[in-house]
Amino acid sequence: MGAERRTHTRVPAMFDVCIMLDRQEIPVKTLNLSLRGMECASDSRLREGKTCIVQFTLSPEVRFVIQAKVVRVSTRETGIYFKTMDEDSFFHLKRLVQYNANNPEMIEDECAASFHRPDSI
Repeated sequence: MGAERRTHTRVPAMFDVCIMLDRQEIPVKTLNLSLRGMECASDSRLREGKTCIVQFTLSPEVRFVIQAKVVRVSTRETGIYFKTMDEDSFFHLKRLVQYNANNPEMIEDECAASFHRPDSI
């Protein structure tokens, strides 16, 4: 097994999200979440290398989207890398990760460190 390359904390988090891929809406459930991506249940329509949009709907008033890319697909789970998001989406994502983290302060530290690295978030 290779060395761990993740630099952001992944937290277990089960949310219903919708992945927009090739004009299709694909509902999936997240398995874990970080500031850089998520792992979700697989769907046969998800293909490695495809760009997509991940839509989170937390309530009728709170919805945010993230531009993403499918980076890994297996029969059980799919890895999604978050490419770009607006400031509001980042705020909501960060809060989701913090609420589900054992150490929410660590998430804040990761955010601060990310601003000092190119191509971080």
